[in-house]
Amino acid sequence: MRRIFAACAAVSLAVLAAAPASATTWTITPTPGGDLSRLNAVAALSPTGAWAVGTAYDFGLGAERTLIERWNGTSWSRVTSPNGSQFYNQLYGVDAASSTSAWAVGSIETAHGANGGGDGPKKAAAWRWNGSTWRIVDLPKPATTPTVTGVDMLSGTEAWAVGWYYETLSPALGVPYTARWNGSAWTEVDAPTPGSYLNTLYAVSGTSAADVWAVGNWRNRGSGERYHPLALHWTGSAWAQVPVPDPAGGVGGSLRGVKAISPTDVWAVGYRDYRTPAAFHYDGTAWSEVPLPALGGTGNNFLYGVTAVAADQVWAAGYTSAGTNNPEPLVMRWNGTAWRVETLPATEAGGMLNGVAAAPGTVLGVGSRVAFSGSSWTDRTLGVRGAGG
Repeated sequence: MRRIFAACAAVSLAVLAAAPASATTWTITPTPGGDLSRLNAVAALSPTGAWAVGTAYDFGLGAERTLIERWNGTSWSRVTSPNGSQFYNQLYGVDAASSTSAWAVGSIETAHGANGGGDGPKKAAAWRWNGSTWRIVDLPKPATTPTVTGVDMLSGTEAWAVGWYYETLSPALGVPYTARWNGSAWTEVDAPTPGSYLNTLYAVSGTSAADVWAVGNWRNRGSGERYHPLALHWTGSAWAQVPVPDPAGGVGGSLRGVKAISPTDVWAVGYRDYRTPAAFHYDGTAWSEVPLPALGGTGNNFLYGVTAVAADQVWAAGYTSAGTNNPEPLVMRWNGTAWRVETLPATEAGGMLNGVAAAPGTVLGVGSRVAFSGSSWTDRTLGVRGAGG
């Protein structure tokens, strides 16, 4: 959604931060969910109103079910959310235009898969909030295995959902997927397919109906081919690919999050070489890579989401394995001049942040952590709260 505020951020931990330009102090905040649960995305309307979505495992059904949580300014609580089948139902993205208008996106498994782990045929779906309940709305179905991971609401009558689907015919095996909401229905919109093998979109963000960005990656066929960052720009009538340089070092890369602050100020984050976080900035003319602090170590370090409240208040979130055997939540902040690493509290045995969102004086983040359930280690939702910044 088009919102630039005066504070920021969120991940599959819940993250809250309060205003200005000093360092942020972070603490862990409880989020409901139970064993084998995670939060994948977050959207903030105000300091006292935010949504987070993900999945929670139902041990009786043996499948992941939808998980939706609501922030009231003090704590997270679980909200009743429908499922479209008795199989896997997964939520990956969420955004809101008002307290009575929100969308979440994901997929519904329509039949049991051969391995029973959510690998059955799926349909793309959206979940709509009307102020009192969530209900399922089918998205245009391009194929039997779509994956829809991002949504952005410009208003109650203008929204975009993005992802990808698998195609057995040309132009490629993996094809970008975009759908547009006009206030009454979703319509699939064709998007460029630059790669001859795989093309994926993970996130979407816009400033107006004629200025929307979707990001992901693309790859050509061939054993020696690498993934390349992908950025598509909607200018009001069609999607167009805008070149993004490969990350430094001559390695492949992927974009996982995007935040459009203005038509001349857009951030995208992701990773290169499957080990190092990467950030790119669009200035209205071209994309360029912006250096990030070195994290060191030999473990993986990824950025999955980015948010902003102003040109000099931008947050990116993901995880780092530098210096530890377990991934730990990672937040970086752009102050208008450089990126720096924020100090977060350590989790019990590791965790990660999957998304970020902001409202005035508030930064929220969601993700997952590893916790001991009494007899074994399991994934659970994680929340973090910060003050200052």
